[in-house]
Amino acid sequence: MENTRTILIVDDENDLLEMYKEFFEFEGFKVLTAASANEAIKIYRDNSLIDLIISDSNMGAVSGLDFLKMLKDNNNEIPPFYLATGAFDYTEIEIQKRGATRLILKPFDIDDILEKIKLDLKIK
Repeated sequence: MENTRTILIVDDENDLLEMYKEFFEFEGFKVLTAASANEAIKIYRDNSLIDLIISDSNMGAVSGLDFLKMLKDNNNEIPPFYLATGAFDYTEIEIQKRGATRLILKPFDIDDILEKIKLDLKIK
């Protein structure tokens, strides 16, 4: 596929990573995965053409919001960033003020997330 978009998915649950990877690859995306924020930073540095990031919020030592801050501290612009969480600690407005694009509340409908990604990446 000529116009393949790349998504980086960060989650410490390997089963979820594999499920997301298979789903988005089936939909035509190139998918990179990381099991931690530190691993994701390394992948991001090595892959400047990442179009969108989906990160779990709760990943142990370094949270999804910490990861977002690390990205923002090292880059002028980051791609659309989705923070996925099962907790209601933050509102979408609060995470947007921190630089994220969207808040995804777990459990979520993956087809709904796909539509939001297509909208944010201007994919028809």
